[in-house]
Amino acid sequence: MDCCCHHHASPLGLCVPSFYNSLCRNLPRRYVLPLNVDEQTPLDQNLVMLPNCKATAKKTDSGEVYVTHEELHNDKLLQYGGLEFPQINYDKYNGRPYRYFYACGFGHVFADSLLKMDVHTKELKVWRYPGLYPSEPVFVASPTAAEEDDGVVLSVIITPRKEKSTFLLVLDAKTFTELGRAEVPVNIPYGTHGVFNKMG
Repeated sequence: MDCCCHHHASPLGLCVPSFYNSLCRNLPRRYVLPLNVDEQTPLDQNLVMLPNCKATAKKTDSGEVYVTHEELHNDKLLQYGGLEFPQINYDKYNGRPYRYFYACGFGHVFADSLLKMDVHTKELKVWRYPGLYPSEPVFVASPTAAEEDDGVVLSVIITPRKEKSTFLLVLDAKTFTELGRAEVPVNIPYGTHGVFNKMG
């Protein structure tokens, strides 16, 4: 189970001066939950058998299973303030092992960067421009995709300092380089969750 986690479970304080400093710095982690634990399961032995996985799960004397997570990032992510709104190539990898996810980096109250993380190597690729605020990235596979990250990543970019200059950003999902911008002469509000649906 992969999720965005914060070190502390305390809720955000609502004190305005300290609001930004109290924001959660969510980091990607993997927990592996063993599904077949019974009386025959050995005690204090790692039950996680997945290759190249650092998460652990051990049955204790009390019969409970104690799990530890694997960090799905390196320290470079911390300079982008953690992440939220992770997306994968859901059409092909939902419920299956995947290698790449895309997310918003939060070095600000609002998302201020787009991130691509390789969960095998922990390599991070970043798209970031001062004053531009991306919405949740959406992965769209190439019609002839041969690899997991063959396609594009789409994100609506909000430009609060410039009236009517919102645009749809198109990134090459493999290299995370900008392919283009589709500008629209209207103000689009900041959005969060989105999906791509094929027509026809």
